[in-house]
Amino acid sequence: MMRATDTVDARCCVLAGACGLTPREFDVLRLLARGRSRARIGSELGIAEDTVKTHVKHIYRKTGAASKQHLLDRLEAAPQTLSA
Repeated sequence: MMRATDTVDARCCVLAGACGLTPREFDVLRLLARGRSRARIGSELGIAEDTVKTHVKHIYRKTGAASKQHLLDRLEAAPQTLSA
């Protein structure tokens, strides 16, 4: 049985690949999708909160999201796996 966090990670992986996110942007996306704050993301990844803010801005641009809710909606709509 797949856990909810596995589903979130799978959808993040698909969206990251489709949108050309960097590995660090993927890390930030995964934590955003789990509801982490920018401060918490910075702490977990060992980076400054301003750096997290920059990554979030790049994620929004690359995914076409206009807000955090829009990004989460895109994640929810993403398939859990890439189609062959």
